Amino acid sequence: MKNGVVLDLAALLAHLGELVRFGRGETIYLLGSPSGSLYVIDEGHVKLDYLDESGKNLTFALLRPGEIFGELCLLGEETRRQHSAIAVDEAVLRRIDMATVSRAVGNDPEFLRVLLRHLACRMGELEEALQDMAFKDITQRLARLLLKLARRHGIRTEEGILIGLQLTHKNLADMIGAARENVTSVLNGFERDGLIDKSRYSIVITNRKDLKGIANPEPRKKGDGSEHEIHGVAVAAVDGAAADGGG
Repeated sequence: MKNGVVLDLAALLAHLGELVRFGRGETIYLLGSPSGSLYVIDEGHVKLDYLDESGKNLTFALLRPGEIFGELCLLGEETRRQHSAIAVDEAVLRRIDMATVSRAVGNDPEFLRVLLRHLACRMGELEEALQDMAFKDITQRLARLLLKLARRHGIRTEEGILIGLQLTHKNLADMIGAARENVTSVLNGFERDGLIDKSRYSIVITNRKDLKGIANPEPRKKGDGSEHEIHGVAVAAVDGAAADGGG
């Protein structure tokens, strides 16, 4: 989400609703629950997940302070949540009921304008994620995800850019629609090639330039052999969702 939209929404919603707190891993609401409130993140991070009937999980958004979620409350309480919301770490949220949001939209044209910008940005992010799933292999998807996390949550250190969230390999796999084992394999390849340094719950990007080269590779000439390997990571062996078995 663009910073300007985040800051505008945070300012407009600063004095609305009630504060609620959630612990790490605690569910805020579940798929299928009534959609009666909108949430603003004051502190911490929240992930939004899709879960299908077979139990497969896809994280389509990882949100930070100032961002909102639960916007479907504007369609009425009869609308059910289309996803689950879970606190990634200790989170303080501002819960704003549907009636309060509706009054704010009706009383302040600026609120409606900023809300529409927010929804447009969210839609753009979902379209980008869909394109990645359809047209990028797992190596590219993971490289693009790490760079995005570094932009949104990165902390500069002497070693490189530390992604300032505790994320497991399963968390990363859920964000790109892949199997955890395949994500671990690609991460190990990135580490061998000096692109990242990782421990159990942390990742430091040590070579951002080359990681960007994987995320957005130059068009390859057919038959030059470069389609088989990028920076020591065998792309063909883990080529997209088909190789993941659907993630």
